Amino acid sequence: MLEHNELKGLPGLGPAPYTLNCMDVKQGIRRNFARRARSYDQHAGMQRRMAHGLVAAVGDSLARAGHILEIGCGTGYLTGLLRQANREARLVALDLDVALISAARRRLGPEAAVAWLVADGEAPLRGEYDLIIANATFQWFTRPEETLAALYRNLAPGGVLAFSTLGPQTFQELAAALNQAARSLNLPATPPIPAQGFGDRETWSHRLYRAGFPQARLARKMVTATFPSVQKFLKALQATGATNPRPCPISPRLLHALIAAYQTGYGRDGAIPVSYDMIWAVAEKS
Repeated sequence: MLEHNELKGLPGLGPAPYTLNCMDVKQGIRRNFARRARSYDQHAGMQRRMAHGLVAAVGDSLARAGHILEIGCGTGYLTGLLRQANREARLVALDLDVALISAARRRLGPEAAVAWLVADGEAPLRGEYDLIIANATFQWFTRPEETLAALYRNLAPGGVLAFSTLGPQTFQELAAALNQAARSLNLPATPPIPAQGFGDRETWSHRLYRAGFPQARLARKMVTATFPSVQKFLKALQATGATNPRPCPISPRLLHALIAAYQTGYGRDGAIPVSYDMIWAVAEKS
């Protein structure tokens, strides 16, 4: 069972990120993922699945790229795939925190010849790239339209922006169970979990168009994972760092009601489902 003092990092326990000060959000994101740099890989199966789908979506553009920028490299899983697919490109990989960069550097080793950078992917970047790529990162952006426009400017003519992201139906069971739990306790409406503020496929398509990309290919797939219990799911999610950037504690009563609502509403055959709303986008600079 989760203890009360473990609740602060769980998803949905606090305001959604789009209602917060941008600096607060960025510091929260950096802190959450940096703390879980050692446990992330063990629980990031869905993110790895998204990374392989992203590489497939990019196709030959990856092999042709001479200069590649990866935003939000985390512990370096996608970075390794990029280097395997293109041994010759100048590869720059950045993330918000030095702990994540250190983990990625250890994963790939010095022979990978990657330029590692501790930086914010939404901050102004120098250089011109043939491919800018990011896996399971853009959903955390605080200024997505401005950032996409800036990344468009960082692309060489004919360059490609490719990313995977999570959509608003991610963890839909958790959102529904949290609302039901609050109602059962006669509590005011609960704030939405962060995933409910993520952009959907249509939103990202419009954002890319407004950023200057005349055409973009977007694909979406709902994928369901299973966990033996709600507690195991919440623990695994916490271990990846993909939790609320600015959490606040909830009462044991609400936590217990949330677990009961989730288990009763969705539990089947000794397991509970967890939905992931996966989106892949590939856009070329004309």
